[in-house]
Amino acid sequence: MAQKSGGGWFWLILGILAGVALTLAALMFLNAGSGDGADGRTAADDAAAAAQAPDQALPAPVEPEKKSDPVPVPRDAGLDPASDDQIADDAAASGMTSRTPPPSTDGE
Repeated sequence: MAQKSGGGWFWLILGILAGVALTLAALMFLNAGSGDGADGRTAADDAAAAAQAPDQALPAPVEPEKKSDPVPVPRDAGLDPASDDQIADDAAASGMTSRTPPPSTDGE
């Protein structure tokens, strides 16, 4: 009979743990030699300080002149839908209105 061995799981777990440990050790080794501490200025720090400083070469903004005349209200173009034939034809073609005359209210 064949003997079952449980040694496969042991080596799998041991390999995973060793891989994680070696990865963490490599990350710590690569990050330990950066050398610029928290007190060192970088190019990004210099650029941020220059961007926050006001630019002395620009003149002060000038306020726009206030207009005393109000804007005139646009007048109606004079189109009357009841009397304009083109508007009435378009409305009838689209089914918005009927071309029949209104019913008389004479009582006939």
